[in-house]
Amino acid sequence: MSAFCLESESGLRLEGLTLGATLTSLTLPLAEGRRELLLGCRPQDYPRQQVWLGAVAGRFANRIGGAELRREGQCWPLDANQPPHCLHGGSGGFHRREWTLVEQASDRVVLALCSVDGDQGFPGNLEVTLCYRLAGNDLLIEFDASTDRPTPVSLTSHAYFNLDGGSDVRAHRLTLRAERFLPTTPDGIPLSAAVVEGVFDLRHERRLAADWGSHPQQRQARGYDHAFVLTPGEAQWVARLVSGDGRVTMEMHTDQPSVQLYTGNWLAGTPDRRGGVHEDYAGVCLEAQQLPDSPNRPELGDPWLLPGEHYRHRTRYRFLGT
Repeated sequence: MSAFCLESESGLRLEGLTLGATLTSLTLPLAEGRRELLLGCRPQDYPRQQVWLGAVAGRFANRIGGAELRREGQCWPLDANQPPHCLHGGSGGFHRREWTLVEQASDRVVLALCSVDGDQGFPGNLEVTLCYRLAGNDLLIEFDASTDRPTPVSLTSHAYFNLDGGSDVRAHRLTLRAERFLPTTPDGIPLSAAVVEGVFDLRHERRLAADWGSHPQQRQARGYDHAFVLTPGEAQWVARLVSGDGRVTMEMHTDQPSVQLYTGNWLAGTPDRRGGVHEDYAGVCLEAQQLPDSPNRPELGDPWLLPGEHYRHRTRYRFLGT
């Protein structure tokens, strides 16, 4: 496990580990000093934490119902690490893998990973490259992948943001440009897409804590843990998050078809940087990805990558401080 550190010309600083291609720290200079924007823990705790803290989720982010793949009469059983389903690629997914450091400069790092045929049950050898890059106040995350057999691919960064540098993230205000979201069963498997309503209508800025628990889907999940369907080709930012104190704003751009909004509903007991533990709702994830459970459900999209095709994912987070 090796560490890397990047810094942009504007002073945005990113730290990470090759284990899980994990982002461990992101600090933004403000008038009173640097503010930490990511949740993290001590280096020795990353191999044992169970919440994908800052790591890459893959080979397929989010849930695959029944922990199996079905395609053209074939069936592949997957690792049922959230029984009876497969979550974020399995217990030995990309978050537990040692990535190869291919290239590093002051403002960028390139990592690579080979996921072999049968890894966590997934078919095909998958070659992945990942570039983290800083440009001004932007963090760019760029995934590329290819395969020698049909396989579903959905890669994302499972970074937990807290733009206040601490405290309950529900004090943040969020805008999410999505007209539909995926309600779920009690165990997190998506139902059919529904029009946003109530606390799920985030098209106008909303404090996350506002009317908390007023929607049955939110009560069921103990918060937000839902995919929001994005409009293809949207050029503007798709999400804007503002810190509770109003000092930091994060804008998110992505070319992916959905964003999973997760408010850290099950963070309690996760190690933190000080040797203590995080509490529930200490961070919020905005994970750009394919729609959950889509490998077996064509109505949710087609995430299958075929030989000769190229998987491409581009997400940019922009941070503005006052």
